[in-house]
Amino acid sequence: MDVRVKSILSLVLVSLLVTSVSLAEEKEKPAPPPPYPVKGQVIQTLKAFDNPEGAIFSADGKFVFVSNAAELGMKEKGFHWTEKAGYISKLEVQPDGTLKMVKDKLITGLTAPLGMAVLPVATKKFPKGTIFLCAGAAPIAEANGTEIKDAKRMDPKLVAFDTEGKVLGEIKMGMDSVFAKVNGGSPATLPNAAGFDKDGNLYVADTGIGGASFDPPVKTNGGVYMIPHGALDDLADGKEASVSFIAMPEGGPDGVEVAPDGSIHTNTVGVAAGMKDPAQGGMYKLSVEDFKSGKLPAPFVTGLGALDGLDFAGNARLDTEIVNTNSVIVTLLPDGKPMMLTYDQPDKTLAGPADIAVRKMADGSYLLVIPELSALAPNTNQDPVTVVKLPADFDKGGKK
Repeated sequence: MDVRVKSILSLVLVSLLVTSVSLAEEKEKPAPPPPYPVKGQVIQTLKAFDNPEGAIFSADGKFVFVSNAAELGMKEKGFHWTEKAGYISKLEVQPDGTLKMVKDKLITGLTAPLGMAVLPVATKKFPKGTIFLCAGAAPIAEANGTEIKDAKRMDPKLVAFDTEGKVLGEIKMGMDSVFAKVNGGSPATLPNAAGFDKDGNLYVADTGIGGASFDPPVKTNGGVYMIPHGALDDLADGKEASVSFIAMPEGGPDGVEVAPDGSIHTNTVGVAAGMKDPAQGGMYKLSVEDFKSGKLPAPFVTGLGALDGLDFAGNARLDTEIVNTNSVIVTLLPDGKPMMLTYDQPDKTLAGPADIAVRKMADGSYLLVIPELSALAPNTNQDPVTVVKLPADFDKGGKK
């Protein structure tokens, strides 16, 4: 199969990335993981968004920011991000944990705003608490559904902004960037999620699909980038800087987050995009040494389907899964078995749970924010974000 044909087939299948309506429905699904012994308390389902993909708490925990990814919403056209139609919403956390809209369109004119991370250590250019947003993913289309074939209009990048919505800078991840150079000429085509460690080093997961939409196709190679804290300013100023990369061939990395012990965790969503994904929905734990060697360690969990968002509630790793269960998967570290989060509302379901956010509250409980990306459905600005409260002992698995 030549590269062009393979790329076209990949594009057809990418429409399955963020929706539970997938090829998996055509065959018998595996049995879901057993229920986690501690239930989540659903305290709010807020229907006010356009394909919400990511959520993040501000550094002080007072606000939540939601990325509205603005998927085209024309099923007959296939999956596309609508060029410059995405935006960021700002919400205030109330005393009871619910969210109140402050400004529905804090930042506008974005293409494919997805995952976010909060800078823990200031640089000269970016204050502590600056939010870094993944944006500019492929495939893209105009608002009327016309597919954009010119790769020069693809603009993958990290957008840095403050809590008032002021854009402080951008880091380009496209074809002429240091990211393409360190990745054998492949740009980041779907920068999907980001996470900082305590020292301010930034990790970015590029799912590495969508390049087939362009003519000629853009070569893709998904994986996870490490941007040293000291390189953030130089990259934002368009200068050369050191960046490390671990390739995840055919895996489709989606979520990335740093665990309480400092290890870097990621997962794979490739099954949903028609990729081979050797792990078939795998969980990985990376180290700084892995980035130095450029070698991907073996996954510590496999066979979960298609994993999307990723965060932690204490020692409980939380992944969203979008093909087999449309759920949140809970894995107690270091060696717990994956289990499925259930709720105090037995009939509660999720529709395309994506890049979640978790915050430990003053009383020791955790607030879990779940954006639900309803891709391919007509846009009504009524897509949901669900807020769940987890008890203080959640990561003990029900043990006192």
